[in-house]
Amino acid sequence: MTILIVLIGIGIGIPVGRWLTMRRAASTVSQAERRMHRELVHWQEAAARATAEAARVAREAEAFQAGCNRGREDVISIMPLLVAAQQSPADEERASGDQR
Repeated sequence: MTILIVLIGIGIGIPVGRWLTMRRAASTVSQAERRMHRELVHWQEAAARATAEAARVAREAEAFQAGCNRGREDVISIMPLLVAAQQSPADEERASGDQR
């Protein structure tokens, strides 16, 4: 009789244990998938922010370069006036009307 009870216990225990193990494994895999999905979304958002920041920096660099070019052109265009002002005789009256 005890052998019969042991065999019935083993016959029921193995499938129940296997079912519980499979359920636990499925739960663990599901949690890991959720974590990986959250991490994937996090890194996709970080990549989008980095791309936007790179585009902003590129626009700023282009604007800075354009400003430098305009400033250089302004200096080049005013240079003849500065050179002429340096070469003018010191005894002439000043254009602003100031007297020495």
